[in-house]
Order: sequence, then structure tokens, then C-alpha cells
Amino acid sequence: MAKQKLLEKHAEIHSELEKIVGKEYISDDPSILVVHSRDQSPFANLKPVTPAFVVLPENTQQIQKLMKISNEYKIPVVIQNTGVNVGGCCVPSEKGSILMHLRRLSQIIEIDDLNMSATVQPYVSYAELQAETMKSGLWLPSPAAPSTVGIISNMLYCGMTWCMVKYGYERRSIISMTWVTPKGEIIKTGSSAIENLGNFWWAGPGPDLKGVLIGAVGELGICTEMTVKLYPWVGGPKLEKNELPENTRFFVISYSSGKKMLKALQELSRADIAIVVTNMPMAWSLLAMGKSREKSKELWENRKQFESFLKYIVFVCVQGITSPKQLEYAENVVRQIVKETRGMVLDPGMLSKMDTGLPEMKPEDLNIEFFRAKISPRIMRFKGGFMPAFFPQEPIDKALKAEKLMEKTLKEFPIYPQDLFSSCVVPVDMGHFGLHELDIFYDQNSPEELKAGLEFAGKIQKLAQSQENTWPPHNEWKSYHWDVVKDIPDFSIHKSITKKIKDLFDPNRIMNPGKWFKE
Repeated sequence: MAKQKLLEKHAEIHSELEKIVGKEYISDDPSILVVHSRDQSPFANLKPVTPAFVVLPENTQQIQKLMKISNEYKIPVVIQNTGVNVGGCCVPSEKGSILMHLRRLSQIIEIDDLNMSATVQPYVSYAELQAETMKSGLWLPSPAAPSTVGIISNMLYCGMTWCMVKYGYERRSIISMTWVTPKGEIIKTGSSAIENLGNFWWAGPGPDLKGVLIGAVGELGICTEMTVKLYPWVGGPKLEKNELPENTRFFVISYSSGKKMLKALQELSRADIAIVVTNMPMAWSLLAMGKSREKSKELWENRKQFESFLKYIVFVCVQGITSPKQLEYAENVVRQIVKETRGMVLDPGMLSKMDTGLPEMKPEDLNIEFFRAKISPRIMRFKGGFMPAFFPQEPIDKALKAEKLMEKTLKEFPIYPQDLFSSCVVPVDMGHFGLHELDIFYDQNSPEELKAGLEFAGKIQKLAQSQENTWPPHNEWKSYHWDVVKDIPDFSIHKSITKKIKDLFDPNRIMNPGKWFKE
């Protein structure tokens, strides 16, 4: 519907929406609307767009009715859950939108200890589910983000955890979904698609439809319920803030070169003895050790004196999932690989003894990062803004090429300090490949830095097309990806199929428009 007609029918649409959710759960108050016009992304900060309405549905049936009203009036719909997003994907891109907030869908519907699964609604966070499942020795690995993020949105959007070396991407933990399409149809995936069969298997009849929703950034519908796999947890019934989980050991390993570090990542991953294997950028390490914003900045300003042993750091976490002997064995394997790859284990207290000016890095300090994110909430400390500019997925041994590309391209943007970026490689599936995250930090109050950052991210992703064994489009920065991939040779068939899928599920183009597919 044209914007002018939407304005003319504002009261009529408000009345229709109110009939569905109730007077308490709809608002067109400007002070409410503006709050929902931005997230943590530079996109939203640069050009915020306020929705016309904010509605809070209670269940799948209300969402189904809301989608039918949206189609009738051809009103764009945007879904917002916890709002912890750095890609601009849960804020409006068009005026006159309905922003559907899912905070009322907040129930843990079921925890099945015997079959190691849990069924949750969208607003359930990792921390909430873990608090319940850890009591019975189960967990869903924490994301590489604050544990307050919603499980469903994280799995469908990005699904990255620190434990990918063992458990893979989070999307592989999806068993089934209940999904409301843009047209208001309800689809169930997995074995739950067949009535009375049960909810235990991810492959339903015919093609696996959950793959359509994963990575679509809310353009193909709304997941209102998801069943996920749980995994054995031996860290104790409660995760204490400043204590190591039970049956758990951490290793902080320093290398003298990037090549040696990547070799260690491969060997440690292949050994299949750890739940966490990752490198940690120096910037992130200093954020972990800085107990305040001022301390983190002080450490960063003095980074040159730490560079020799903090530039190439590997973190490893092992657990005795089956027995104490397994934990002992895993520790021995880690130390043997460190020896063979010529690394140095930074044991507790070692940094303070080296007279570096660094605070002591205790293993329990890392507890909050790998099981409760600590670095992620602190990532804004350096300049106030954080941008994952480049997210290639590649063979681990090729990671230095991506980093050099980052360094070379950054020189064209003198607005940024040349060493103020971070590079993190997280092995996936025993090291079959790695997720490589390269971030820059920007002043969120500087339009110049914002614009330069967006230009930089777009440029480096296009340059990456010429890099052998590098696939740039991760499930981040979706508004870049169509522009990036549409120029790849032989991509036309993918564009054609994507358009047909969009035509099938969202013929009126109302669902989160412009976030992935562009005509």
C-alpha cells in the first residue's frame, strides 16, 4: 500500500491490530516507536527509521492473524526479539512498518532430559535455558555474544559459538520449528510435521524446509517455537560467575607467529579433545583482562609492550565429559601439541611475573567468556562502536591471506588507526574449516567513521571474491551480501531460485524487506 494511503488508514489499521493483541500490546506513541528504530548496528545509527506501530503478540495464532492483516494492507513487517543485533536486521528499513516484538513469547515449553532436547519460544535466552538444563547435566553451548540473546534468533541468523570445533554451527542443533509464513500459513518442520509422530528428528517429509528459513534474516517468516538438541554438561548444576566449572581446564597458549598459531589450531582441532579451540585477538584479550573501561583503554594504549606474546594467542577448553581420566588425557594431549607446535602455555600468574604491566589472567576469568560472554559486552569500550566488517569462512591455513587483505584495504581508510582491528579464527567441525572474524572499532558519534566503516566493509567483501578458498558472505551484514554475491559468476541461478522462493512465501514483499533479497 502506498505510504499516503497507509497514513490515511492509520486509525483503521490500529483498530484491526488492537483487536488481535489487545489495547495494552500495541503502540504508536512516538517515544515508543523511536526506541525500536535502532539496534547496535551502524546501519540503524546512520539512517534510523521508526515503525508506524509496535505490537506484542502472545502466541503463534496471534502472529498468524497479524500477518494476514499485514498482507491485506500490504504493510511491511519487522521482527524484533532481544534486539541484540549488530547487522541492522531487526529494525525497520521502510516507513509505515509494523514492528512485531516477541518478548511475550518467553516460555521454555519442555526440557526432555532423556532425549536431550528442549523446546523454547523466541524470547528465551541461552542463560535462561542453561540455568535449567545444567541442573540435570545438559546444556546448549553459549553464543559468542551476550548470553541474553534469544536462542531462536541466534540460530536462524548467525549461530556462532565458541564450541563450534566440537558441536558445529548452532543451526545443526535445530530439531524442529513452528514457522508462520509471511502469508499467515503455519509450517512445522522435522518429525513434528507429522501429527502424533513426536518431536525428535530434524528431517521431516520431503526437502528439509528449515534450511529455507536459516539465513533468510526474517524475510521468509517467523519462527515461534523451536526444539533444539542439548549436550552433556559436567561443569556442575550452577555456573558461578568467578569460578571455573567443575571438570574443566583452560589453556592460554602464546605463539611467535601467525603460521605457528594456525598450525596449532589445526592440530588441536583434529585431536578432538576440546570443546573450545580458538585464537583470540590481542584486543579481545586486553578486554578480558581490563576490569573497567579505563583499564582496557590503558592496556590498549600500551599494547606494543605486550605484542610479542599476546599477538598470536590460542585458547583451549577441555572437559572430562566421560570421566576424570578423559580430562587428564585431554590435558596431556594439549601440552604435547603445544610442545610440537612450539607454543608456550601462559600458566596462571605468569604474566604478572613477567613484569609486563598486565594484570594476572586467571583461568576463571575466561569462564564468563566461553560460558557467559564477557568480551562481547565490552567490545564497545575502545571507541564506542564495533563492526564485524569481514566474516570469511575458509580453510584454517588460508586465514593469514584474509588478514593481509584486511590490513591492505584498511590503509585506504586513514580515518581508522591501522592496528585497531581484531582478527579471530574459530575452527569448526574438528578443523575442517574456520570462521574468520575481522572487526574494526569506530566512534558511534562520528558520521564520518560510520560511513567509512560501511564503505570499507563493502569493499573488502567484494575484494574477497578474488581470494581462492575464501567465501565472504557469513550470516552477518546481510544488506551487503546480495550486492556482493550477485556479481559472482554463475550466481544467476541462485538469484533466480531465491526470487522464486520469495515469490512463493512472500508475494507482497512485506516481510523484513531489503535485508537479504533485492529485486
